[in-house]
Parts: sequence; structure tokens; C-alpha cells
Amino acid sequence: MKKITSLILALCLALSLSAVIFAGEVTTSGGTGSTPVSLVTTKDGSFSGELAATAMSVTVPTSFPLAMNPQGDVISADNCRITNNSYGAVRVRMVGIEASSGWYLTAFGAKSTLASEKVDSHKFGFKIKLGNGTDRMTTAADAEEQTLIAAPETGCYMTGVGDTSGNFINITYSAIVAPVSDPYNSINIANVLFIIEWDRAN
Repeated sequence: MKKITSLILALCLALSLSAVIFAGEVTTSGGTGSTPVSLVTTKDGSFSGELAATAMSVTVPTSFPLAMNPQGDVISADNCRITNNSYGAVRVRMVGIEASSGWYLTAFGAKSTLASEKVDSHKFGFKIKLGNGTDRMTTAADAEEQTLIAAPETGCYMTGVGDTSGNFINITYSAIVAPVSDPYNSINIANVLFIIEWDRAN
């Protein structure tokens, strides 16, 4: 009895995980039959599972570290990147920067442009480039927050994870910072915001 019950349960499980195929019939020589191809997307990849779209998984940098020497030269990290771990292609839709409390955005340029600023004015300029795209820099327009990339452009696109040559974007960045009277140990001066979206066909 136990064997029969186990067999019935196994058969029920197999039927729940498989698709039911209905037969079409061609009744004449040279006749044709048309068979639709149907797709269902589910969390577990079965025919009867909970519906789900392709999962997005993109890794962005956790920080953009800067180091400034007493002469005002600023060094940035050279190993920052965005990596697409998703099956589908993605793109960066927007990049913005927001100054932290007590700090102010200004135009990026040579460090000499900040030499006339008062010490501890807490002004800084920032520049960023995604992949082989264009350098995007802060301006003197808004001291609190600015949009650096307003729409997807060259350098913003990543393939799915199956293409390991195109599923990431290297990021280069730099900054200029006004003189400071006290040493800082890893103080947060700004936050960079990335908006990531699917690279859709329409």
C-alpha cells in the first residue's frame, strides 16, 4: 500500500512540473499544422510556478575615496566599476551628486581655481566618467546637488552577465577641494546617486 501511495504522489508531482501537450492533426498528404510556442516565466522555472520577470542585480561602488595632500593634490581610486550580474542588459539612466551637510559643490577644474577660496569654505568640484563616455563635471550652478548625467549615453550600457567583456563599466573620477585647517579622517563630503534601468528594446 505504501508503494502505491508513493507512486501516486510521485506521478502527481511530475504532472505538476510538466506542461500538458495537446495534439494537433494533419489529415491530408501535404497538409500543414500550426503549433504556437508559448512562454511562461516563473520563479522556479516550472510551468505552474509563481509568475516572475527576469531578476535585476547590479553592483555599484560603495564609496569614491579621495586623498588630499597638504599641497592640495587630490588622488582617487582606480578600481571603481559598476557590474551587471543580471541575465538581461542594463544601462545607467542618471548620475547625480549631492553635497553632504556643510559642504558645497562648485565647478570642477584645476586646483588653482580654489586657491583664492577662504580656508574651510568646504567647497569641492567633482568629475566622473563612465566607461568610454564623456567626462561629466560639477559646475557653479547649484551648490547642493547637481545632475551629472541626465540620460543614457555612451559608456552607460552593460550587457547581461553572460558576456563578461561587456557586463561592467569602469569608472574614473577626480575632485578638487578647497583648503582645510584641520585634518580629516574619511569624512563624507558628498553622495553620488546612480539610477539603473533595464536596457529595453522599446
